[in-house]
Amino acid sequence: MVLKAFFPTCCTSADSGLLVGRWVPEQNSAVVLAVVHFPFIPIQVKELLAQVQQASRVGVAVLGTWCHRRQEPEESLGHFLEGLGAIFSHEPWLQLCRERGSKLWSCKVTHRQVPTSPDAPGEDQVMLIFYDQRKVLLSQLHPPTALPDHQAGDATASTRGLAAVFDTVARSEALFRSDRFDEGLVRLSHWQSEGVEASIIVELAKQASGPVCLLFAYLLSLISAASACRVFKLWPLSFICSKLSTCEQLRHRLEQLTFIFSTQKAENASQLMRKANMLVSVLLDVALGLTLLSWLHGKDRIGQLADALVPVADLFIGTLLFTILVFLLPTTALYYLVFTLLRLLVVTVQGLIHLLVDLTNSLPLYALGLRLCRPYRLSAGVKFQVLEHEAGRPLRLLMQINPLPYNRVVHTYRLPSCGCHPKHSWGSLCRKLFFGELIYPWRQRGEKQD
Repeated sequence: MVLKAFFPTCCTSADSGLLVGRWVPEQNSAVVLAVVHFPFIPIQVKELLAQVQQASRVGVAVLGTWCHRRQEPEESLGHFLEGLGAIFSHEPWLQLCRERGSKLWSCKVTHRQVPTSPDAPGEDQVMLIFYDQRKVLLSQLHPPTALPDHQAGDATASTRGLAAVFDTVARSEALFRSDRFDEGLVRLSHWQSEGVEASIIVELAKQASGPVCLLFAYLLSLISAASACRVFKLWPLSFICSKLSTCEQLRHRLEQLTFIFSTQKAENASQLMRKANMLVSVLLDVALGLTLLSWLHGKDRIGQLADALVPVADLFIGTLLFTILVFLLPTTALYYLVFTLLRLLVVTVQGLIHLLVDLTNSLPLYALGLRLCRPYRLSAGVKFQVLEHEAGRPLRLLMQINPLPYNRVVHTYRLPSCGCHPKHSWGSLCRKLFFGELIYPWRQRGEKQD
């Protein structure tokens, strides 16, 4: 039987000690999370693992021993490593060792229980799989796309095995809070072995996010209560609000802000990603509005725009008088042509504006930026690269993350539309143009004519 041992690349240079991680029996694999360095007291290691299990709900245990032979080991250290299996009883017991002055690895798996079947092999074959612990911790594994029936079973099993590895690393964040520079009694090596990666700005933002969300949630509740007043439901105001796209946009943004500043924590990574996409969409909308206002107020552009619209208004009045005159004359073709051109132009401009607004509201900008700058955060699967292999040694593989394609990012994290999409497609415009509904929007095809 082949035993898969997932080993973090950050621990390849760690000192000798214990292998701490999780055993996945259904996959026959061991996920190593950290290395406990010598010297240590076994009871303190057990207390640390109990605290991590209580915080993360992950069955973290001592899986075996790790020996880094930077120099020839002493006999006492060798006997001590062999005797640790009796203190930390785990089945099976994994022993990894890196040879001195080379890249060769040796691995041994021992079973204390006697195999029930006489045909069972006495020793398992080990496959070492190296992984980047930081990328696996921060990434989110997405299920694969629909596959044919003959591949569905293999894909499901493979995805389930990878999901166990990703979930183990992601939920064991409590183990990664301490590093070897801490003054604790147990010294560890993991992805933060060079020091805790933290930012003062990030920590302050985390501390201030709670009160800020409470304040904005209270203000939004007041705005929602004011908008639900009966005054706004009277006939003139209700009719105007239903016809103006600005009111629809404000209502949509109010719902988004209520969801963003909700005091309830996101249930899963997908909901957190949706909140982030909505927040970036709102910020982009505000930034575009402020940019437009600052551009209009700068260098007296409002007056320039008004001066530029005066000839357009004169042209509109002249065209209106011309169409009235044409309507009184029997030249229907010219009348039809003029109206087809203050209708195709108007509908095209309206469609472009609606398309831009709908794109800003529904496009997952945060997810696309994450895919561009941190592609490993959105994982579609993994690929394995074979490292140096020597006969009699365990097979060593390097696990690399395949990023999610851009089309699947948009399909997975696309936000719901606010109803500002164009009302007419090019096909419907051509059809309405052919039947005259574009020129006479009040006339329908089913109506009879004299």
